[in-house]
Amino acid sequence: MASYIEVDSVAFSDRLYTKMAWRLSPVLIAIFFFANLDRANVGFAALQMREELGLSNAAYGLGAGIFFLGYFLFEIPSNIALQKVGAKLWFARIVLTWGIATAALAFVKDATWFYALRFIIGAAEAGAAPGVMWYLSQWVPNRQRGRFNSLYWVSVPIAFVVSGPLSGYIMTSLDGLSGYSGWQWLFLVEGGLTVLVAPLIFFGLANEIKHANWLTDDEKRIAEEGVKDLANAAGAHSYKDALRKPETILSCLAYFFLLIGYYGIAFWLPQLIKQTGISGTMAIGWLSALPWLVAGLSVVLVGPFSDAVGRRKRVQTIALTVTAVGFWMSAYFSSNITASLFGLTAAAAGILAVSTVFWANLARIYVAGAAAISFAAINSIGNLGGFVSPYMLGVITDITGKPVFGMYAIAASIVISGVLTFIAFRRSEA
Repeated sequence: MASYIEVDSVAFSDRLYTKMAWRLSPVLIAIFFFANLDRANVGFAALQMREELGLSNAAYGLGAGIFFLGYFLFEIPSNIALQKVGAKLWFARIVLTWGIATAALAFVKDATWFYALRFIIGAAEAGAAPGVMWYLSQWVPNRQRGRFNSLYWVSVPIAFVVSGPLSGYIMTSLDGLSGYSGWQWLFLVEGGLTVLVAPLIFFGLANEIKHANWLTDDEKRIAEEGVKDLANAAGAHSYKDALRKPETILSCLAYFFLLIGYYGIAFWLPQLIKQTGISGTMAIGWLSALPWLVAGLSVVLVGPFSDAVGRRKRVQTIALTVTAVGFWMSAYFSSNITASLFGLTAAAAGILAVSTVFWANLARIYVAGAAAISFAAINSIGNLGGFVSPYMLGVITDITGKPVFGMYAIAASIVISGVLTFIAFRRSEA
């Protein structure tokens, strides 16, 4: 048996959290990977679906965004259920139900059914992102959160990198097979793949540290003490106290304006590329992968780098600035594919870097059950930006004929998010 000195050594702790990262991260990455694959595929499906179903840009934007109304309404109830039934069962349920609903999108015939299923998918997926943030807060101390968050958030760019070429291939090669259009096969294939992930989640996760049979007794003790130290430092909060904290209100608003930008890219990137003159579905698919590939690299580098005490606020400010400038560039140079794509790439890289640090900062403020409720509230209200963003861009596109004018509005929203974020975390030492 290892001695007490060996158990408490820095080397032992590093090995422990590396072991935990290898065990937990693949499963958590799978959850967010398929969540974002779903959010990307509706953008690619629109290249064919809008014409076949007779949807205007505003109608498509409303359908893409109505997902977040279901998400908003069921987010807090979902996180309460997560605490009661356990992470492994609840995460598996989330993935199973949204996968089935995504596959069902292949059979919509009009805007009404498109709206209804997008709402159902949002309700089914509610709780996934804040649930994972809460789950990590029960396993990982603050000094490791940037590292673990980066491993989790890297699933976002991976999903969008894969989605571009995969969606282009499915929509091109399967178009007309068995009488179904390419966009219908896109929903069937990617919805079916999502359903297959549910068993992996159920059998791959442990609900709590004490239930992890892949950890030794010494490892469990060190891991539990690390989380307990964070709880003691943050102090105890009731649900009501946590929701009334100024940081909660400011974080909700900051995340709302941030996600207006994120979903502007997620839902409209294929059409933003198309308006530069690129018409081939496969070419659009490959070009749309580039911003997310760079974003993935930024997340991997920024997360661990931001873990040093006093560094997160500076990293967050720089990343927000890069994001706002990137959106401005994408609009100003909209007729130049190289410059516009460079701007979108900077925006994607910056916005994911911000998200990684944002949630690491929140983990210092909320603990235990109060963390579950606060994370859900911040994520659900913030994700209403996902409702506003695509609909806003759709309306602007219908009025002006070009989606790029909406990029200026999104750049302004990122600036507002930066101001609110600075105020929310101004007293934080992170």
